[in-house]
Amino acid sequence: MNEHIEIEYKILITQEILKDLLKQYPDYHLSETLSKREWSMRIRTKNNAYEFTLKRPVNHHRLETNIEISLEEKEKLLNHQYVDNEITRILKKEGISLESLDTSSYLESHRYDIELEEGTLSLDISTYNGITDYELEYEVNDEVNGFKRFMAIISKYHLEYHGNCLSKTQRVLASR
Repeated sequence: MNEHIEIEYKILITQEILKDLLKQYPDYHLSETLSKREWSMRIRTKNNAYEFTLKRPVNHHRLETNIEISLEEKEKLLNHQYVDNEITRILKKEGISLESLDTSSYLESHRYDIELEEGTLSLDISTYNGITDYELEYEVNDEVNGFKRFMAIISKYHLEYHGNCLSKTQRVLASR
């Protein structure tokens, strides 16, 4: 199991800005890709493997728990069948049953990861419910220096940052 505090800044951008940023940073890597408590889960396909993630709020950031799962476990989870792993044990301890979870929303994201000195700049193209949006996300290790670099990147495009945009999960749920 891998747990870490996720410090990130993100903003929705236009397709043109995304294309310009990809030209500016040609060394990118393409990866595939519980509302009351502000928790979210995802299963991500990455390098022909499946990563199961639980995100929970902690100190204005997110605690991300990531584990690798098999195709069989992925199918069971999507069909509300119990699988014993670190994440399902956290859910069970909190009184959340897999049967109660809504798995009716699907989101497809294509992510371009660009490694910078302060962290990882990710450019996402997400499609859900007939909508396509574009997001710039900067996940950093150092909050102060990372924020400065984030602001320098977006100011080039005359974008204003007023706090993180809604998460992908929140945008999917709002689009229903």
